[in-house]
Parts: sequence; structure tokens; C-alpha cells
Amino acid sequence: MGAAPAILLRDDASLRVFDTGQGRPPVVFQHGLGGDAAQVAQNFPDGPSYRRLTVECRAQGGSDAGSNRPFSIAMFADDVLAAADAVGLDRFVAGGISMGAAIALRLAARHPDRVTGLVLVRPAWAFDAAPQNMRPYVEVAELILSRPLDEARDAFAA
Repeated sequence: MGAAPAILLRDDASLRVFDTGQGRPPVVFQHGLGGDAAQVAQNFPDGPSYRRLTVECRAQGGSDAGSNRPFSIAMFADDVLAAADAVGLDRFVAGGISMGAAIALRLAARHPDRVTGLVLVRPAWAFDAAPQNMRPYVEVAELILSRPLDEARDAFAA
């Protein structure tokens, strides 16, 4: 990932947007849950012969959470579409890894006039059995299974 991210302001959230390459067709490609633009670049490396746009979703990577809740695939897809609009992408291939694939599907279902193709990737990682960015989810699950919910929340916060 050579290019520095741009910042897209959505509501009160600052979202990091990576726009690399110059080729056609442009591809909007999203990371999985707990991932970031580095996860995307690991699986879909930068290249001069194509253009790739990636938005680090709210509360992931270097993007702020903002105050709007609940988080949803619809919210993330709206953020991605706003980033595409901001850089002038009218039509694009939508893709993603895991949660990013769900975002791409949402874009295609809601904006079929803009999405020219889909690239859907599972699982979210290809190099480790359980990558570092997924460990907090395992910890939360173990706490929820072993303690009352309020106690689990307090233990995780600590």
C-alpha cells in the first residue's frame, strides 16, 4: 500500500479511503470484519494496471467509529458508495473479503446500475489459521460463554 489514505467525513466519523492505481475497470474492494486496507492489499495487491478503492469501515483499521449506531452492512455500504462518489467512480466492480463480500453484495443489490461485476472472497484470511485481528472476537466469545453478560463486558473492558 504505497498511497497515503484520504479522509472521508461521514456524519461524525472520519473514514480512511485508499485509492490506488489508474487502470480500468475500477474495483471497490472491502476488508473483512476486524480487517483494514492492509488485509485487502495482502489479498489484492496494488498494481498500476487497475484502480482499487478501499474504505476502512467505521471502527476498523484507522477509521473512527462515529456515533451512529447500530453498525450494519447497509451503513458500511453507504459509506463505500459515498467514497466512490467522492472520487468520481460512477460504475465499478464491487468486491470484498468476508464482511467486505457482504458489503459488495449490498452495493450490487441496491445499486445494480453502478456495479458491473462482483468479486466475493471467503475466508477473510488465507495465511494464518487465526490472524491477530480476529483474537478479540475469540476473547469476547469466551468471556460471554463463561460469565454473565455484564461481568463479561466489564472483564473485556478491563
